[in-house]
Amino acid sequence: MQMVDNMGSLLQSFALKRILEEMNVQVEFLDIAPNEEDNNLLNGIRQQYVAERERDGLFGKISKIDKYTLNRFIIKIKSNQQNQLFNEFRVNCLETEKKSNKYDLCIIGSDEVFNCLNTNGWGFTSHLFGNVPEANRVITYAASCGSTSYKDLPEKVAKRISEAFKGVASFSTRDQNTHDFVASLTDADIEDNLDPVLIYNFDDELEDVEMPRVPEHYCVIYSYYNRIHTREEIREITQFCRKHCLTPVAVGAPQFWIENYIVCSPFQCLKMFARADFVFTDTFHGTIFASKYSKKFAVLVRESNRNKLGDLLKKIEMQEHMVMEISKLDEKYKMKKDMKNFQNIIEREKEKTLQYLRKNIGD
Repeated sequence: MQMVDNMGSLLQSFALKRILEEMNVQVEFLDIAPNEEDNNLLNGIRQQYVAERERDGLFGKISKIDKYTLNRFIIKIKSNQQNQLFNEFRVNCLETEKKSNKYDLCIIGSDEVFNCLNTNGWGFTSHLFGNVPEANRVITYAASCGSTSYKDLPEKVAKRISEAFKGVASFSTRDQNTHDFVASLTDADIEDNLDPVLIYNFDDELEDVEMPRVPEHYCVIYSYYNRIHTREEIREITQFCRKHCLTPVAVGAPQFWIENYIVCSPFQCLKMFARADFVFTDTFHGTIFASKYSKKFAVLVRESNRNKLGDLLKKIEMQEHMVMEISKLDEKYKMKKDMKNFQNIIEREKEKTLQYLRKNIGD
């Protein structure tokens, strides 16, 4: 997912790269190869989750002519600046321009590499399920299906994935839904591991990172582009911030109703989480950033991410930060996380990760 313009995608790519490099492994990134023959097996089936997006088409454009019109224009300019920073991170930190023709090992993951029913740019491709001719050996690490589940797969797609899985030497998944998905398509053993962003220690990277200019007291709003768009969600978050004298700031992607959209690097993003008075997020990696760095936070679970977010919060034992209804947001303000317990969990999971990777990398 290293080519996706998203803080989480880039930071999980960086984290896994650094974990491997600390094992004296030379790391390069292999781009996802679309496959028209594979994609046609979907027969047009996609998960849309229309309610989680702003309206499209003519009526969508008309609805955007409102009191936020000027801010929408400004954040489009800022979004271009943000994408430029993402590209710089790819070149300078991920070194994505390095390419080889053949690899000893390909690791598929982490992130939603198995989410074949999502509306992504490559569609369904067996390249992400083990059909990797560029590598002598293929394993997965903390792979996720996202919102895709086994029962939703068309029969021909399930068969193609099962065939591709025969080329995978070892399986590691990130959540229970993905574990069950893989178990339905192969008899191989499956290990469960946490996302690389949880496992990797970013202290060295954050030590000298300059903090972006932010309000004195602020609440980070971390979501996908304009996903927080309903009147109810805007009203509840705005009232929450007013009540606690916090300025809402959008990070990673803009929300049209927030004036303070902070353009920053992925490392600066983590530092903003660390210094925020409060964090509100409805994303997987936003939850990880908050659990690692933020003093107080709330996680809104949506239908599209119920599988992975519910599972994550359970594994790191922070279910109490979950919000199922936006009207319950204020209940999370006084809640403080159990950092000692969290760190103990991460230490155990880090050792599991290292054992899994060492076993599969070999001498």
